[in-house]
Formats: sequence, C-alpha cells, structure tokens
Amino acid sequence: MPERPLRIVIVGGGPVAARLVQELRPALDSGAARVTVLGEEPLPAYQRIRLGDVASGRIDGAELALIDPADGHRDGVEIRCGAAVVSLDRGRRIVTLAGGAEVGYDRLVLATGASAFIPDFPVSGTRGRGISVAAVAGTRPEGVIALRQMQEARRLREAVRAGEPVAVLGGGVLGVEAALALAEVGAEVSLLHRGRTPLGRQLDADAGRLLHRLLVDAGVMVRPDCGIQELVVAARAQDRATDRDGVPYLTAVRTTQGRRIPATLLVACTGIRARDELAAAAGLDTLPRGGIVVDRTGRCPADASVFAVGDCAAPLGARPSGLIGPGWEQARAAALALCLEAGHPEALERDAAGRPVAAPPPSTPGHRLDPIIVKSHSLSVACAGDPSVDPALDPWHPRGPHVSTWADPAAGQYLRIVSEGERLVGFVAIGLPRTAAELSRHAGTGTLPVADRSALLAMEHAAGDRELGPEDVLCRCSGATCGQVEEAAADSSTVDEVGRRCGAGTGCGTCRGRISELLADGPVRQRAGSPA
Repeated sequence: MPERPLRIVIVGGGPVAARLVQELRPALDSGAARVTVLGEEPLPAYQRIRLGDVASGRIDGAELALIDPADGHRDGVEIRCGAAVVSLDRGRRIVTLAGGAEVGYDRLVLATGASAFIPDFPVSGTRGRGISVAAVAGTRPEGVIALRQMQEARRLREAVRAGEPVAVLGGGVLGVEAALALAEVGAEVSLLHRGRTPLGRQLDADAGRLLHRLLVDAGVMVRPDCGIQELVVAARAQDRATDRDGVPYLTAVRTTQGRRIPATLLVACTGIRARDELAAAAGLDTLPRGGIVVDRTGRCPADASVFAVGDCAAPLGARPSGLIGPGWEQARAAALALCLEAGHPEALERDAAGRPVAAPPPSTPGHRLDPIIVKSHSLSVACAGDPSVDPALDPWHPRGPHVSTWADPAAGQYLRIVSEGERLVGFVAIGLPRTAAELSRHAGTGTLPVADRSALLAMEHAAGDRELGPEDVLCRCSGATCGQVEEAAADSSTVDEVGRRCGAGTGCGTCRGRISELLADGPVRQRAGSPA
C-alpha cells in the first residue's frame, strides 16, 4: 500500500459522483484513499431524477440527499458545496476554484454532468411603466427554467401551489415526466412538442398515439407539431418603484400554431449538452457536440491521472447517453481502477479460490440497450432500442426481423418487441409494468427474457394473483430483484443503506416505500403489483 492515501478529487456533486464515492468505499475504509468532492450547487448530491416529485409538492427536497457531508468527513470524504471549479492545471495537478483557492490531486475525476440547452426565444410585451417592447431575441425573462436543479424544482412547486399555469416544451422523456408530475397533482399544464406524438424518437406510431391519449386522460393539454414563436412578458405591479421595476416576467407563450397559451413558467426540456469546458480548456480530447473522450475504465487517453464519468463522459468516443444506468456503470469501472492504483486490490471480486475476477467493462452502444423509463405515479412506460421496422424488411419473411405486437387501447396497454435472431433490437411496453421490468433488466445484455413472448403477457396478468418471488424485479431503475433487496434489507436499518448495498431506491425512488415495508416487516414477500 502507498505511504500516503491516494488523493482523489471529484469535480461535480451529482448522483454519479455520489455513486463513485460509494464504489470507492473499500479503499476509503482502509485508508488507502481520500476523496474531495467539489460540487457547484449549494447542496450535496441528491437524486436529480426525482426533481419532478419536488416540483409537484409530493416530497421535500431534503429527502433526496445521497451524501451526508458530516458523515463524509468521518469516512475519508470531504464534501465541498458551492465550490465551482474554473480551471484545471494538469501539469501541477491542481484545480482552481472560483474564489482562487487551489486543490491538489493525485487522480482527478470529472463528473460535471450536462447543462440544459434552452433556445433563445424572441420576447415581446411590456416592461414597467407601460413601455411596450417589440419582439427581440437574447433576453430571457423570469419564469424560464430547465428543471435540472433543486432551486428550479422549488420555484415550480411555488407555481403549482399558487395555481399558476405551466407550459412544458419538449416531447422527450424529461418533458413527458415533468408534464405528468404536474398534472398528477392537479396543475394546469400544457405540453408543447414538435413531433406528431410524444417520445416520437423512441416509440413506434401506435405506441405514440396511445401515450398521447393517456397524457390527455391524465390532465395534460398536449400540443403536437407545435413550437414557440415568442414569449409574452409583463412587469409586475408590486415591483414598481423597487430595484426590480421593469424586470420582465413570463405571462404566456405564443406558439407556432398562432395560439396564445397562458403560462407563468416555461419548463424547457429541449436537450442537454455535456459540460466538458474544463477538459477542453485543459487540452483533453472532447467531441465536437460535447463529451470527454475516455476509455472503458473512464480514463482520459491524453492524461492517465484524469477520469470522466456520467453525462460529461464519452466512453470510446460514443456520445453521452444522458441516462443514469450507464453513469453508474462508468462509476463502478473507474472506482475499480482507482482502488487498484490506491493499492487496494481487495476491492476486486474474487472467486472461491481467491483469484481476482475481472469485472465486466461498461457496455458501449451497439452492445447493449439502455432502457428509457418514464418516472410517473400514474403511467408505466418503458422502451429501449429501435421498435420500428424498416419498410424494406418484411417481418412476415422467415429471415425478416422478428416483430411481436400486442395492444389493448381501451385498457391503456401496448407491447412491441423487435429482435433479430436472439438479439433484442428494441421494445416498447405501456401499461405493463411487470413486462417492462423484465425487458429492461435484459436490455443490458441485449437478450430476450423468454423464448415465448406471450409468456410475458401471461406473467403480467398473473402477477396480481401471486406474490413476487426472489427473481422478480422490484426496482426497475437498478434492476434489483426482490431477493437482492431482501438480502440487503436484512443487514440494513434505512432505505439508503439498502440502496448502497444493491442500488434499489437510488433511481426514481418509487420503490422506496416497498423497501421501507421490508425494513419494518422483515423478509416477507411483497404482493405483486407494478414493480417500481
């Protein structure tokens, strides 16, 4: 073991950084490494994926914490919140903070995540003292947010409590989740998107039409084939004769269809870009459209002392996926490499003879499917890969793609599975939570869970009549089974401890209630229902 602990500095305080700290626990507990986490936000790492629940008022933001700074100091981890890193000196191996302070490192991990892309909308209206403003670009009024930080979620919660109308722009998974979360608590919300159906890039046409109808049934005003022409603003009467006199506040959006939709908040879910500015300025390889190029262990080829994980990383030059699952895999791969460099080979898994077992490298695009799961309390929607079929390929031909489709629109259920040979190409599951869990679990290997696809439907409809078994998925986000959760709960006293042991409850969080029941009642089987 080295004479002194390996100094690991993590730039970024998000969920992937928290998972990396968890994966480094063997080296931290032995004293082989020390970690300093530099987070830009004023809060330590939290479950960003559940910001919709904070915005809707279901939970308080404090419940989402993933790291306790006080505990960290006792365990070899220093958490610094509100610590924005402005530059990286690879020669001296230091990072410089906004206030000028410098932090040295032996190994640096960039976990800077991604930033939201918000279009530059034209703005028109009045700004204080009745002065009219012609439509101009480059001015963002109060009320335009991206829902990627806690402060934005809390601002949205205030609007929901006050009964203010909200517009969500973007028909991707983030836009659908945000609109659903607000509609589920009775908020007036409009979803504007340019495609014909929500999730148009992930769903086939029939699945998209069903999702559109289910969103409308849930209370969302869906506006397809629709963009924003301009933002309508006005100054607030209560701001007159104050330092905020004349500050423009959003009052409505004018769409490309000519509609004027009232909205005091616009949630822009219009894409993200990897935050790779530090790496690029320091001369590390980055992709033109964003992403720090790393190898399978997360290490930068140009500098063996620098790693990158999460939404900012581009493993083997592939664009960041923006999904939490690949980020967790990257954190584990980087942690194994760092533990070895810290002189702590005990972090490796070993077989019965004590020989090290090589950990599988993080999967790369082409070798796996990354499931997209809509986090919602009212709808079950999951998909992965490409569920569409090239019109030039005949699914009826013996050598054509294997396509299975089942639909019950009245019940809000739809299933489509596309495969080539034994390889899973894509799937869509709506209103079938158990089937979605099984397919999502197998997507990582690109294989089918059963040879007879109708067996999935049989298991789905029989689930209400029996209890979940040890192999049944309890947490869709992590893939943790009921047996794994029960095993972790047997040695844990809190839901967070269970999450640290098996990953359950650290994603969307909808399974945390079931985990709490396990902790309270002991290792009893959970009644089957929709896996979280």
